[in-house]
Amino acid sequence: MVSGLSKAFGPVRAVDDLSFEVEPGVITGFLGPNGSGKTTTLRMLLGLISPDSGSATIGGRGYSARTRPNSDIGAVLDAAGFHPARTGRNHLRVYCTVNGYPPSRADEVLALVGLAESGKRAVRGYSLGMRQRLALATALLGDPAVLVLDEPANGLDPEGIVWMRELLRHLADEGRTVLVSSHVLSEVQQLVDHVVIINRGRLVQQSTLVALAEASSRVAVRTPDVEQLRAALDRAGAHVEQSKPDSLQVTGLTVAEVGHHAFAAGVELHGLAAEHGELERMFFALTADTEQQPETMSGRVR
Repeated sequence: MVSGLSKAFGPVRAVDDLSFEVEPGVITGFLGPNGSGKTTTLRMLLGLISPDSGSATIGGRGYSARTRPNSDIGAVLDAAGFHPARTGRNHLRVYCTVNGYPPSRADEVLALVGLAESGKRAVRGYSLGMRQRLALATALLGDPAVLVLDEPANGLDPEGIVWMRELLRHLADEGRTVLVSSHVLSEVQQLVDHVVIINRGRLVQQSTLVALAEASSRVAVRTPDVEQLRAALDRAGAHVEQSKPDSLQVTGLTVAEVGHHAFAAGVELHGLAAEHGELERMFFALTADTEQQPETMSGRVR
């Protein structure tokens, strides 16, 4: 749980009174533009940076207060912390020795992330995608209940992205808490259940992905009587934009309501369909106004 978290670097307020909660058994996407404070927040969550105020806890305790944090929380903040001359297996065995895990655990997680054969090679020969897999294997060594991943799909090819998506879904289905920071919005939309969106260090949205999509859905309607239908929808309080000479996009009304107002106005329709919001469009709409107040779909921050 992040509660009232703030951090400034000189005159720059990187995180500003930020609060949100991540639930077990789901994948939560942690989103925001470059410089929004995502990485700073994650580093405070993992005890790498001390906050100026507020707290960041996991299961009610801070990361540094745990006796064996790597067994509780698996984290990937980058995929660069490897000795280039070590093999992937030896890298993991060093971590097994440090944390008291059996050496066989290294081979288990290598197989889990698809590096069973590549684990015999020196890391200097790994691609960025392979390094991402090795970083995830390192995070999974302790079989943690919580995963904190910063850009885990970076460098993965399309097949690797599908693999990552399926693995994280499997881990969440086991009841683990999975927090994923990413800027690849199209991939996030296929992966996450909940979203936490921040901008300039402040919360601008927290909700399920389904609720966010429903709140920003539009109705596309085609008619030969555009002006007459637009007038009817304006009277009903809808927001109406003309996308084509014979087409309107309507927000604020459901498909059934648009159809009802068209019927009442005697307007002929040639097409009527719901368009659920894409995460990219919703993201840019939410982060365009940098001065907006923090809120969630329910109007409260947990």
